[in-house]
Amino acid sequence: MPSKAAKSRLAKTVHSAMVRDIYKIIVMMVILVAVYLLIEITILPLLESYIPSLDIYDKYFRNGITVIIVLGGALIVQKITKNAIEYKSSKARGKNYRGLYTILRALIFGVAIAIILGALGVSLTGALLGGTVAGLILSYALQPTVSNLLGGILLASTGVVKPKDRISFYSWEFDNPVVGEVIDVKTLTADILTIDGNVTKLPNAALLGSTQFTDLGVNGVIRSTIDVALPVDAQISGIMKIARERIEKAKGGAKIIDFYPYFFTKNFNSNQIKVNFDYNSILDYNNIVNVINTAYEEAYWEMKNRAPQGNNIILGFPVDVPIFDIMSIGNLLLDEAKESTGILDYSTTFFIKSSAVNSIKVKFTLKDGTSYDSVANVINSSYEKAYLQLKSQTSK
Repeated sequence: MPSKAAKSRLAKTVHSAMVRDIYKIIVMMVILVAVYLLIEITILPLLESYIPSLDIYDKYFRNGITVIIVLGGALIVQKITKNAIEYKSSKARGKNYRGLYTILRALIFGVAIAIILGALGVSLTGALLGGTVAGLILSYALQPTVSNLLGGILLASTGVVKPKDRISFYSWEFDNPVVGEVIDVKTLTADILTIDGNVTKLPNAALLGSTQFTDLGVNGVIRSTIDVALPVDAQISGIMKIARERIEKAKGGAKIIDFYPYFFTKNFNSNQIKVNFDYNSILDYNNIVNVINTAYEEAYWEMKNRAPQGNNIILGFPVDVPIFDIMSIGNLLLDEAKESTGILDYSTTFFIKSSAVNSIKVKFTLKDGTSYDSVANVINSSYEKAYLQLKSQTSK
């Protein structure tokens, strides 16, 4: 969670940016007005003295400058409003006022357009009355646009989706889920910075009508979840232990703040682990998922290679050679090879007796990282050599 000092620095940065932007826009407006006065007072009269016909274009010039000044003023107010909301949100604890910006922006430019129409001599009352019939005709053609417009206003006013929110969007209308950070809620669409680093535009009507929102923000960080499914032929507790160690080693480089694995589901075909993880930037998501999945994949194969049969092997031999002699010579041969193979310890048991086969069970423990295949090869070879050696002696 960001410290109080970090929040203060962020608020100061936002405030400084707000002041700089306002100064830039004011300077631009002063330049425009100065240019207007220069042309109106000096250049136009001079040109009209030489070319009297230019006089009829005076009003168009004035109207054009009026439009520029009014829109420039609206831009100033819009910029001030945006930065003020950003400043307020950066100082507020656990609150985000950025959703108000969408509504206020529409009001600011709506008022600006009304002022421009009035300055141009257009009767707003007449325009509204005259537009009733046209509105009925256009309403069908513009229905999707109007739906998106109203959706954007409602999303912003209700605070469901606001800039800087880290959200997972789930809907049948687009690929599921869309995970990202809200950049802006515009008139028709919401701009989302996705985990792949690109910006996708989601229609407001779809977001409002058929979307489930999951706020990923938890205590000032982002918390996401992935499910890891593994086969049941390796010990799950061992896999989780090895994977945790691997993720702990990699989490600094992967920018993982913390992670929380759970043995979530057990069935006949698979073991499922749920991993919650905390991080700061939505752009780190893909790399973190790669680190976690890789850790569990490697842990699974390490456990599987250690002992898929439960750290034991059962060997069967014909009854034509004494079984205890096979065990004695086989143990000597295994003692010579066990250290280089990675076997820490082992024990042998006369396990099964039948009329045709005597069976030995060899139980063993292994060093971390030891390949089960190489161990099985050494154990089988040792007792097979013992059997063949004894068999050759009895055949003489």
